[in-house]
Amino acid sequence: MTHLGYKVAIVTGGVTDFSAQAAAVLAQNGATILLASQHEDEGQQTAAALRAQGHKAEFHHLIPTGPLSWAALVDKTMRTHGHLDVLVNHSPASVSTTIEDATAPQCREMLEAGLIAPFLGIKAAIPAMRQSGGGSIINIAANPIIGVLPLYPLYSAARAGLVSLTKSTALQCLQRGYNIRVNAIHPGAHESESLTADALRSIKARNLHALLGTMPARAEGKLYDFAGAILHLAGDESTVLTGAELFCNGPLAGLDFAQS
Repeated sequence: MTHLGYKVAIVTGGVTDFSAQAAAVLAQNGATILLASQHEDEGQQTAAALRAQGHKAEFHHLIPTGPLSWAALVDKTMRTHGHLDVLVNHSPASVSTTIEDATAPQCREMLEAGLIAPFLGIKAAIPAMRQSGGGSIINIAANPIIGVLPLYPLYSAARAGLVSLTKSTALQCLQRGYNIRVNAIHPGAHESESLTADALRSIKARNLHALLGTMPARAEGKLYDFAGAILHLAGDESTVLTGAELFCNGPLAGLDFAQS
């Protein structure tokens, strides 16, 4: 069983169902959780709920696209706890548009949220993790259900960039002996992002139902399924895993979107 009793973890996007579940699973396994988001009220409530269950959790205000905000968060983490061991880098954002209708401001906004924000988190975390003796950076990358659909070109571009950033950073950390692992998780459809969402409306129902009818696995994952993957990457059992992509999208991996 993974035990994180001595680890300190920053979890961004802390007010979303996904990040809240990730924080809960890490906390249940002993980690001290620092939820970071620009949504103060919801973040404080999530942290308070974890503390009410006997877990160690704090909320910190974070502007994900602000370098100074990231620096302040990591500095406070190091001053308060003395080390930083895990960063769950989740920046939920998407925009639906055709490539013809997409605008430059939309592209910049998507790249800011989907690529620049996690880049700033990685950049801020690495020096602190080196000082701490190592760590694990877990980037939440593309939802494959959205990433390959024709109405999400800007989302796809930002998430592809994040995957490349993950691999390049992992290699640098490995070559320089930082003892910092950097991996990406690709979550599929889950409880709070159902198969009837806008992202899936371009898939013909007959194709979806035909596929799911042949697959023993559930189409929709439970939030704890994805949080379990995060738990594994946060723990010491995954010390040789870096630069990897974990696809947690079940039977939907077999969909041929080009023919949908």
